[in-house]
Amino acid sequence: MSFIKLKSTKGLNLGMFLKAMMYIRFLINARTKYNIHSPFVHSFIQDILDDKEIYYTYLSVEYLRKSLLKKNKTIQLTDLGAGSKYNKSNTISLKKLANKVQSSHQKSQLIFRVVNYFKPSTILEIGTSLGFTTSYISNANKKSKITTIEGDPTIANIAKSNFQILKLKNVEIINDNFDNILEALFKQKYDLVFFDGNHSKEATLRYFNWAKDNSNENTIFIFDDIYWSKEMKQAWSIICKDPKVMLSIDIFSLGFIFFKSKNQKEHFNLIHNSNFF
Repeated sequence: MSFIKLKSTKGLNLGMFLKAMMYIRFLINARTKYNIHSPFVHSFIQDILDDKEIYYTYLSVEYLRKSLLKKNKTIQLTDLGAGSKYNKSNTISLKKLANKVQSSHQKSQLIFRVVNYFKPSTILEIGTSLGFTTSYISNANKKSKITTIEGDPTIANIAKSNFQILKLKNVEIINDNFDNILEALFKQKYDLVFFDGNHSKEATLRYFNWAKDNSNENTIFIFDDIYWSKEMKQAWSIICKDPKVMLSIDIFSLGFIFFKSKNQKEHFNLIHNSNFF
């Protein structure tokens, strides 16, 4: 999901300015793939970030996305409180929701490649939205079991319909408030967790702390919108410094956390075209 808040044009310009300033600071300690000496990170760049193959899933999911972009139907939203990625008003057009709030196709396809490469068996997605990223994840490893949570009942129903259209068999969607269910869910083991539901510092850290307790050296966490706000950037910095985290990769558009116990603790800011997904 891109750094866009559905407010006035003035607010949008301010948001873009702040994000540009964050990117300049990001570049100060950033590296390109040509001065990375970690074999694992080099493979991550070469086999995932640089992968230009057009997979079959891309076409079917993007066809569905384009069909929703043609719909001007207005839907009623539930107020999910501070940190919600949705518009603060009570209504939004389906077209605007698909275009502005859902993760970009480039970002969803990158997450597809992560799942396709690492083949996690159990996956948790926090924040289903319309289900496009979920659909990419589902098709990246059809043997995986995916649990995805959406707080808004109207959006959850649209996502369910999209899963039926795409004939996804390995996805379970739960419509509930994240705080009501996540602590219990994190008592299970997940090979990959995608955090994309609440953009407040407090909630992000709370969910991370619940999740890390049942992680192992093969667990992967992916955080969306780590530069959404100063609070999110602070949360991301705290997560990277956590003693249990051994490797953190920041591509500006997403943050990746690894717990590999054999690694010396490392952090990488990577300059890559994926910075702008």
